[in-house]
Amino acid sequence: MRNPLLVGDRLYLRPLEVADAETLARLTTEESETQMERGRIPVSPLGFERWIAVAHERQPPNDVYFAVCLKADDRFIGIVNVKDIDWINRTGETGTGLGPAEIRSQGYGTEAKHLLLEYCFDRLHLHAVWSHVWEPNARSAAALAKQGYRPAGRLKWDDVKGGVYRDALLFDLLRADWLAARDAWRAGRS
Repeated sequence: MRNPLLVGDRLYLRPLEVADAETLARLTTEESETQMERGRIPVSPLGFERWIAVAHERQPPNDVYFAVCLKADDRFIGIVNVKDIDWINRTGETGTGLGPAEIRSQGYGTEAKHLLLEYCFDRLHLHAVWSHVWEPNARSAAALAKQGYRPAGRLKWDDVKGGVYRDALLFDLLRADWLAARDAWRAGRS
């Protein structure tokens, strides 16, 4: 493991490195699921290098991104993040982006998100986090529920893709609810 900050059963989280830019660009262009984005946009390793280099210049940071890596071979398989951190009210928005497609549906997203939530609640001492998904993205909505998030509302006409307006489904998670979900998740793994 290279520079692990949080370690799970099969994964670890580490800070993003400029060397991850090439993989991020490749994963973005190879993404097969289109419900998460408006469509293919040009991406470049240079753009990701710049983004990674300046991501934590502000202190305390507004956004924290982690590389998700497999313990078995140190392979970088995606990112998890907490962004728009409100240091006064102790809240933030979480996100997950994993690929390639062949690693999905194996529980990696749940494990990565649980490690991120541990960071959010136990290290940053946030009180609540939230997340949102586009309404057609049923898999991400189900993953959030499995991680302990609860439905919190809907933003009508949040974004448009292919000329069709889509709603965003909002989910939130309080620290106490996360502790219960974490304990249930851990018991299910034993």
